[in-house]
Amino acid sequence: MCMHEMPQHVIRFYGNTDYALECIALKQITFVHVDKLNDPFDPVLDYVTDFNDNYAALLSHVHKLHPSQFASFKEKLPEQNWKETVAGWSNLASTLRAKMFVFSTCAVREGSHPRDNLYMWGHYGNGHRGVAIEFNTTVLAELFIKQDTPDSEPPWWKMDYKKEIPRIRCEDIIEYVMNAQPNADNLEAYGPKLTSIILKKLHSKGEVWKSEDEWRLVWGNDETKLKIHRYDIPSSAVTAVYLGCRAAEQAFRGHLT
Repeated sequence: MCMHEMPQHVIRFYGNTDYALECIALKQITFVHVDKLNDPFDPVLDYVTDFNDNYAALLSHVHKLHPSQFASFKEKLPEQNWKETVAGWSNLASTLRAKMFVFSTCAVREGSHPRDNLYMWGHYGNGHRGVAIEFNTTVLAELFIKQDTPDSEPPWWKMDYKKEIPRIRCEDIIEYVMNAQPNADNLEAYGPKLTSIILKKLHSKGEVWKSEDEWRLVWGNDETKLKIHRYDIPSSAVTAVYLGCRAAEQAFRGHLT
């Protein structure tokens, strides 16, 4: 779970002015399936451990640090089941990813407003010709928080920037194996460390993007045939609109009044 303090406002840059005008006129934001993200450094597909998926290395760790559990561990996770188990963890991340749609933004901070960031305007605002829309994060979050599951993963995810993708550790595997219940499919209940590291992987990006301070509004949707979905928002969700310094005035005449 992302434990960062959620900013009160975020900004979305639009290089295509028509998309920005549609957002304002139709009162809708657009969610994109993670398959459509154009960031090659987004590590949502990667699956890595700190022992290279080597069963012998895992057993050596258990024998050295948890000798009293060694025999039970081997019985619960014999070598012949190892490849299937590894595939299961990888499939869990893939399952989470398969129904994940995101609305990417960057945080508005006191003393550091993205509207003044020339890099962001140049990279995401079509060379300063686009539009930036500022949103109220609380208003948007309330649209996606399930009232019957208040402890569920929050809809706003702060991207954590790291030199290396978080790895599944031996200790995460040990907790999972020793606590797993037969025929149970709720990984979070008996493998919280393993679940946590998988979620951290989905929150992580390379340090090269750190200056963007990205926050993603995440929406789980089982309907994945369409990779782009629009979602209705209230007028109060939009708090400001900014034009790039090279935006053609005629492109907006009569639209932003």
